[in-house]
Amino acid sequence: MRKNIIKAIAGCAAFCFMAGMIIASGNNNVAAEDNYVCNYDFNDGFTADELYGNFATVTLEEGLNSTMDGGSGTDGNCIKISNRGKQDWWEKNALAYKLTKLEVGKKYTITFDIYHENGETADWPPVRACIVHTQDDWGQIGQPMAAPANDWERVTWDFDYTTALNYIYIEFAYPEATDKNENNSYTIKNTEDYYIDNFSIKEYVAPTAAPPAATATPEPVVTPEPALPPVVDAGLDIGYEEVVGTILYSVTGKDTVAVKGFDDPKSKIVIPDTVVIEDYTYKVTSIDANAFKLETDVKSLTIGANVTTIGKSAFFKCSSLKKITIKSAAISSIGKKAFKGTHAKATVKVPKTKKAAYKKLLKKAGISKKAKIK
Repeated sequence: MRKNIIKAIAGCAAFCFMAGMIIASGNNNVAAEDNYVCNYDFNDGFTADELYGNFATVTLEEGLNSTMDGGSGTDGNCIKISNRGKQDWWEKNALAYKLTKLEVGKKYTITFDIYHENGETADWPPVRACIVHTQDDWGQIGQPMAAPANDWERVTWDFDYTTALNYIYIEFAYPEATDKNENNSYTIKNTEDYYIDNFSIKEYVAPTAAPPAATATPEPVVTPEPALPPVVDAGLDIGYEEVVGTILYSVTGKDTVAVKGFDDPKSKIVIPDTVVIEDYTYKVTSIDANAFKLETDVKSLTIGANVTTIGKSAFFKCSSLKKITIKSAAISSIGKKAFKGTHAKATVKVPKTKKAAYKKLLKKAGISKKAKIK
C-alpha cells in the first residue's frame, strides 16, 4: 500500500499560491532552548503569524491532542486543516509555515504530529501519505510519511536552508486513485480533513559521538624504553548509518546496530546475527519502530540470534508476510502493532524453550489469531 501512495506523490511539481487565514492569537509556545525557532503545542493559545492555510481553513481543535508525547489524546488542543479540495491541485490545500525566522546557510529540523479520521473508500486506502516540501522547486524534505487512520504519527526531517524561501508546506497527499479528466483535473477532489500537533522547527543538532572506551594504565615494565599505552579504536559514531545488502543499519553502541528498514525492498528479509560496517563487526540487536511498515511484498522473514527488541509497527500491515523464523532466544519486548496486519495464516518458528513466552508477546503485538507458532 505504501508504494501506491508514494508513487502518486513522486511526480508532484504543482505551483501553489498562498491564501487563507491566520490561525489564532495568544502566546507563541517557544521552548526555552536557544536552538528552537518555533514550538507550538496549541494547548494555551498561540500567536502564529507565520502559520497559514494554503487554500484551506486552519482552526484550533479543542479536546484533541497528540499521544506521541504521552498525552491522552483528549486533554489538549491541536489544529485542524479543513475545507480542502476546492482547487484542481491537491497541493494547494495545505498548511504553510512562513520562513521569516530561518537563516540561510543553517541546517534545521522540522517535527510535527499528524492525525486523520478518514477511513477506506472504494477509491482511497485507509492509509494516507503526508509530505513536506519547500517553495523553491517544490522539492520534498525527506520521504513521504504513511499515516494510518485514527492513529497519531510523528514526522521529523532535517533540511539545509541554502536559499531564502517564503514557505514550507505540509500536505496530506491525494493518492491519485482515479484518472484525470480532459482538462487534466482530478475527477475526485481531496476534501478530507487532517490534524497537526506539536509543530516545531529548531536548529539542527548533530548526534553526540560515543566517548572512547576507557583504558587501564599499563603495569610498569622494566625495559630500556617506557612501554606505550595501547591504542583503543572506539569504532563508528553512534547514529552512523550504512546500507549492507538491501538493509539500512544504524550504529547504537560500541558493538551493536539496529535495523532501520529496507534500502531496496525485497520479498525476503534476513536479519543476520552480525553485520560488518566499515571493517567493524556489529551485533544486530534491535529492529526499529516502523522499520518495514507497509512493505506488502515481503513474504518471509528471518530474525537473527542477537535481536533483543522489536519496535512498534515494525512489520505493520506486511500483508504477504506468511513465513517467520525467529532464531533469537533473547527477545524481551515486541512493540505495539509490530505484527498486526501480517498474513492471517502466518507460520512462526521459534526456539522451543521460548515458545510460550514468544506466543504471548506475538499475540500482544497483533499477530493473527490463526497464526501457527511452533
